[in-house]
Amino acid sequence: MFALADPQRVSKVLTAAGWPPRFDKLDRDLDMGAGRGLEEAVVQSTQIDAVNSWLRGQPGEVVTAAVASIREALAEHLDGASVRLRGAMWLVSSAPA
Repeated sequence: MFALADPQRVSKVLTAAGWPPRFDKLDRDLDMGAGRGLEEAVVQSTQIDAVNSWLRGQPGEVVTAAVASIREALAEHLDGASVRLRGAMWLVSSAPA
């Protein structure tokens, strides 16, 4: 999932292919529930690969406690029907050299 999270690796791969990259910081609020409220944000958060792979195979009471903890943490960011979390991203563009 995060194989291209390292800007140096991305730069090396694209430059080697003849496409030197340009990186632009793109920080935005992300709505974890896509405007469908807290419960949707909880569902989306538990389907993220890292969280989902950890939850799989855990006893029911552990899953229940983890989901409750996620819900509590996300509730602090509830804004109407949105659950807004700050996202830090890079917009990578390139053109052939």
